Amino acid sequence: MEDIVGELNELFAASSPDGLPKDVLAELQSLLRVHSIAPQELFYKWESFCLKMGSEETKLNLETVRLFKRDVQESLERETRSKPGRQLPTATPRAAAATDVFGM
Repeated sequence: MEDIVGELNELFAASSPDGLPKDVLAELQSLLRVHSIAPQELFYKWESFCLKMGSEETKLNLETVRLFKRDVQESLERETRSKPGRQLPTATPRAAAATDVFGM
């Protein structure tokens, strides 16, 4: 756990030179657990989020980390939906349905 905190502080040092605030750190740790991703991958997602928001100077605070969390969730859901074979099967009529109700 301490290793992850240290790694997050190191990766996001530009955003918080004095270390990440506890509330922001908790949100980032939650993202790591919920989505089973590594701190480095989370940092790449943060950089991508900052570019999408139109500023590389996006401040990492509770408000932006919650927006980031929602963005990660939505992008992972889109990714999951677009993968073939991961969708739930849809109901299809059986071949036997071509017969009448008495099976003839």
